[in-house]
Amino acid sequence: MTEQEVKKYFLFGSIGLGAIIVAGLALAILSGPDSAERPKGTVEKGLVFNDDNDPGFGPGESTFKVRIFSDFQCPACKMAEAAADAARQKYGDRVRFIWNDFPLPSLHRNARPAALAARCAEDQGKFWEYHGKLFGQQEEWSPMPAPASTFQKYAKEIGLDEEVFASCLADQRFLRKVQDDEAEGERLGVEGTPTFFIGNKRFVGAMEFADWEAEIEEMLAGS
Repeated sequence: MTEQEVKKYFLFGSIGLGAIIVAGLALAILSGPDSAERPKGTVEKGLVFNDDNDPGFGPGESTFKVRIFSDFQCPACKMAEAAADAARQKYGDRVRFIWNDFPLPSLHRNARPAALAARCAEDQGKFWEYHGKLFGQQEEWSPMPAPASTFQKYAKEIGLDEEVFASCLADQRFLRKVQDDEAEGERLGVEGTPTFFIGNKRFVGAMEFADWEAEIEEMLAGS
């Protein structure tokens, strides 16, 4: 066999091997979980939640509850927010949505300051408005070495008392509340954000609105 023939066989062999690899990857993708498949929540028994002093949306007396453990600086949490907000708007007359701060400061240095800012907004009755502002402007404040002045700007934009807000933020007035949420998340085994508890079912990661609908309808039907 000549040197030219050897090169020819080597070239065809390489092409054939590449085709096999590509085909295998395609098969793995096609045989994997359907992205449109309803997420399988983990049903858990014996969960004990402490909802004291946590921001809520929906009727306080409702027995149907969704708990949200999230981080304002987490990109996945921002991505999950549109569907979660749509669920709040649709079911907020029957279901209580409860926010729990679970900042991950080792990954997101501004997550805890953002949580404190949102709690200062809650103190003036505008937690959810500020919550929306933080997620909506995440790319602006997230990389800042010191975002306090930007948080102050958001407070002004949603009509908070600026002096009261500034004092609250500087004093870290609600640090204990945020730390209590962090401790509760750790006790419940929360390892990443966002994590949702719809009734007694745990979901980790972003969910499509259709999945929110299906899971909440199932919870309501279980009454």
